[in-house]
Amino acid sequence: MKAIAVFFDSVSEYAGRATSLIIFALLFVVLYEVVARKIFNAPTVWAFDLSYMLYASMFLLGGAYTLKHRQHVAIDIITTMFSRKTQAIISLFAYSFFFFPFVLVFIYVTGNFALQAWSNLETSQSPWGQPLYHFKTLMPLGFILLLFQGISEFIKEIIIIKGEGDRK
Repeated sequence: MKAIAVFFDSVSEYAGRATSLIIFALLFVVLYEVVARKIFNAPTVWAFDLSYMLYASMFLLGGAYTLKHRQHVAIDIITTMFSRKTQAIISLFAYSFFFFPFVLVFIYVTGNFALQAWSNLETSQSPWGQPLYHFKTLMPLGFILLLFQGISEFIKEIIIIKGEGDRK
């Protein structure tokens, strides 16, 4: 079981680090648009669409990395009063009844959304008219990565309950 957790952790780490590079493309696009608009009075047709697509890509693909590093917003005022084993039991309950059903539903819904976009070779309604099917594929991919990291976290909580280790 530990090997599965380690593998999913490494997938999340790699995906998160690769996703972080998108910020440089986003920075370039926004900077280019500001210079084109403010200095040359020549706004682009594509910069706004590309910037929100890049930002959304970072958001979608960075979720698993954020979960791995426990950086999601958590209200743990009550759970910090419990032992680590009790916290792990509460986490297992939360993963089982909230996290996994949510993520699985979103994989299904966004997967259908992406398949429909691919079948229609969907494009944007903006003047740029960029293809959207590639972008919409990132939605189920992001949730699949989140599912993998959730499985890893679930396994780590089981390991804590068994008394075989503690979270880093």
